[in-house]
Amino acid sequence: MVISLDHPREEIAAWLTANGIDPGDVPLGSQIDIGTDNDGAPVIRYTTLLRRDGHLYLNDDGTGPASEQRETPMHVAPPEGAQWRTDHQLTIRTQIETRRGSDGWAEHRKTGISLVACNCGFTTGWTPQADLPSLADLTRQHGGT
Repeated sequence: MVISLDHPREEIAAWLTANGIDPGDVPLGSQIDIGTDNDGAPVIRYTTLLRRDGHLYLNDDGTGPASEQRETPMHVAPPEGAQWRTDHQLTIRTQIETRRGSDGWAEHRKTGISLVACNCGFTTGWTPQADLPSLADLTRQHGGT
């Protein structure tokens, strides 16, 4: 389940804090999921901003803040009356190959294979890009995300 962005931020912040998550490191409008781990215990899955020496820093391509997906055990239940919903969220991953170059630096190249997944359970698996559904078809099937 995904927490509704319409729920009061103060309540969500208090809930995150009670579960050991710094709400200041969770980007506004980011998705917060509740699920279970492999043993069936409740967990919170969320995006967190990364810090180096106490400061936020940019991602590798310099287009925004560095972040990563994390999962933490849920010790405190979500706020009373919180509205939860399931939204579509497409993720596209492009496979790359890496090798050490003659100058010692890493070299990367795309393999032409990608994976498309949605949190509704849809996945293409690693597929040649020419065989993937079109972006128009994907957005039509998954709510325009």
